[in-house]
Amino acid sequence: MVRRRRLVAAGAGAAALVLGERLLGGGWGGASQALARAVPTAGEPPSFPRTAVERVPAAGGPVVPGRPFDHVAVAPADGAGEGRMRFLGPDGPGPWHEVRPGGHGSDAGEEGGALLRAPSGATGYEVELEGQEAVETTAIDTRTGRRRRMSGEADGLVETGGVQGALPLPYVTRAGWGADEDLRRGSDGTERWAPEFHPVQVVTVHHAAMPVARDPRETVRAIYWLHTGENGWGDVGYHLLIDPDGTVYEGRATGGPLPVFQGAPLPGSARCVTGAHAVGHNSGNIGVCLLGDFTSAMPTRQARDALVRVVRTLCALSGVDPAARVDYTNPVTGASRKVHAVAMHRDWGGTACPGDDFAARFWEVRERLASPVG
Repeated sequence: MVRRRRLVAAGAGAAALVLGERLLGGGWGGASQALARAVPTAGEPPSFPRTAVERVPAAGGPVVPGRPFDHVAVAPADGAGEGRMRFLGPDGPGPWHEVRPGGHGSDAGEEGGALLRAPSGATGYEVELEGQEAVETTAIDTRTGRRRRMSGEADGLVETGGVQGALPLPYVTRAGWGADEDLRRGSDGTERWAPEFHPVQVVTVHHAAMPVARDPRETVRAIYWLHTGENGWGDVGYHLLIDPDGTVYEGRATGGPLPVFQGAPLPGSARCVTGAHAVGHNSGNIGVCLLGDFTSAMPTRQARDALVRVVRTLCALSGVDPAARVDYTNPVTGASRKVHAVAMHRDWGGTACPGDDFAARFWEVRERLASPVG
């Protein structure tokens, strides 16, 4: 796990970047004065293995990659439905696991593939996908590649000043989980998916639909590769991710020092970077993903507590009432839907995310968000 440090703005000196300060009016999330800033820590930048991949077609038989792997991506295909995968090891094949592609994607309708974590000791895998005889797969190695030193601090803190209902939010930066920023750029060095920003309307909660690696940063890097390298979106589609210990990870790059937002988020006028987590409904929609599979289990208490803290703060900073139902309209495509201001991914259609067990008790999250404390 990432070593946490106590971050104190008053002692950060020149390292503290003040993003905005302004008198605010009343209303939900209002305050007499609000100060939002990102406070990086001092210290030696971390280093991580460079992610390595091997693309292998699976044609109804065992696949044995020629290099170590810890995750497997299953590429999307037109007309392909859900499927299953099992991993091979020294003791033979393991149990079958569901493969559930779809539901994530850009506002242009480009849906992404599925990702599964390989158990320790896996030597190969088999995959079957409805409607496809040959399935494109990618074995992903986030552990054994040549190490590279990251540029930037590993930990950050979003300070929220006097915004009512907002809580200080510590997070692991992109450098802190090992994001290879070269993946986001073309051969000429330009970003493949330049940030676009729109007023915040809703927050949507997801699950990763697979077990978490012992070091959750490996799973975050695998998701990053799936979204960036396989799906071709140019970056991770989520804004923030939360692991079972409640640690928060920065997702989609904003081009600035603050996660999620364009500059200082002022209630009523906050703008978020566009992600790719709810196909066709991304602009103005903040995506938060809990790492794990909650089809038949609940997130840990630490993860649920962190989710409430994160969503409470996002809503307060953007002026979104977490207890409301809203008429969401995509400002780019015009697609619209009436949803809870704090939505589940399944509320947008075409998916069981964030898992049946968690969805059945999601009212608990909304109930805590509606309370002044929680």
